[in-house]
Amino acid sequence: MINNFMLLDGEDIEYLWNVIQRRQMIFHPTVAPEGVFDYEKFYKFKRKKPFILFIDRNILSGLIKFCEQGSLRDKGESQTIGIIMAWAMLNDIAISAGPGVQERATQIKDQTYGLIELNKFFTIFDEYPMQMWLNVARGHITEIPPLKLVNGPASHVTAQYADGCDHYYMIVASMLHLVGLYRKRKIKPVDKMLDFIQWTYDNLLVSQYIMTYAVLLLTNQEHVKAPKDANSNDIARIAKGCENQAWDITYLSNWSTLYSNTDKYKEEFLFATNDVLLKHIFVNAHGKNGFNGLMHTVFPQKDYDRICDLIETRQDNRVKPDFGSSPNLYFYKLIDKEKQRILKSPFISI
Repeated sequence: MINNFMLLDGEDIEYLWNVIQRRQMIFHPTVAPEGVFDYEKFYKFKRKKPFILFIDRNILSGLIKFCEQGSLRDKGESQTIGIIMAWAMLNDIAISAGPGVQERATQIKDQTYGLIELNKFFTIFDEYPMQMWLNVARGHITEIPPLKLVNGPASHVTAQYADGCDHYYMIVASMLHLVGLYRKRKIKPVDKMLDFIQWTYDNLLVSQYIMTYAVLLLTNQEHVKAPKDANSNDIARIAKGCENQAWDITYLSNWSTLYSNTDKYKEEFLFATNDVLLKHIFVNAHGKNGFNGLMHTVFPQKDYDRICDLIETRQDNRVKPDFGSSPNLYFYKLIDKEKQRILKSPFISI
C-alpha cells in the first residue's frame, strides 16, 4: 500500500472548496441545488448524519482507467477525478459507484462484470492516499502509480447490477415517446408537452426529472440534445440512443428516492457529475423557482396556463397505473409499443 502520510493546510482546503463551488459538479436538493454549496446547511446536515457521494458512469470509468494506466490522455479529466476524490476524503464522505456499475452491467447483461468493476473500485480506495489525490487536484502531478487491479468479482454483494431497475425502464419508454414527439416538427412545443403529460399520467409514475428534460428538449433549449440518432430511420439505433440517454436521468430518479425519504436512511446522499445535460436538468428542477419557474420562463403565459391546468386536473384525479405482478413485463410491453409508434410515423431524412 502507498504511504498514507498526509500534509494538508488551509490553502489546500480553500482550493478544494473553491474549485468544487466554481465547477458545480456535486449536487443536493437542499445543500447544493445548483451545484454550489450552502456551507451552513452542509455542515448542519453533516453533524446529523454522514454523507454518501454517488458518482456517475463517466467519473467511475475515468477513475478506474486512470488507476489502471497511471495517466489519462485528457489531463483535465484526471484533474477533475483528483478534485472529487480529494474533496470527498477531506470531508470524510464515502463514495458509492453503484449507479455507474449498474449502467454498464445492465447494458451488457453481465452481473459478473459489474462485480469485477465494483471490486476494482474498492481496491482503489485501499491503495491511494489523499495526499496523492490532492496533488492531482492541484495539477502538481498528472501521473500516478498504476495499480494492477484484480479481475475478480467483489464478494458478499447482494445487489443485482445487470437487471436494470424500474426507473430505468420507465425512462426508456418516456424517451421513446419524447423522440416520437420531437420528430413531429409541425406540432407546437406546448401541444407536444401536453401530449407527453397525458401519456405519462396514463402509463407511468411522474418524475420531475423526465418532465424537466421534456420541457427543455421540446422547447429547444441550449445545451439540451435529443437522444443520439433520434432522427435516424433505423429503429434499433433510435432505441439504443434512448437507452443510453435514459441512464443519465435514471441516476437522478433513483437518487431522488433516497434524498426524498431521508428519515428512512442513516446517511444523506449527494450526486457528482460533470455531464452538462444532467447539470441543466437538476438545476432547472431544483433551482430558485424550480420546475414551475422553468415552465413559466420557456412558455408564453397562455401555454403555461394550459399546461398547469392539465397537471392540476390530472393530479386531482390521480389514479396510478397498475403495473401488475410483473412490472418489468409491463415496461417491456410499453417500450415495444412506443417503438411501434415511431415505426408508424413518417421518417425524417438524415
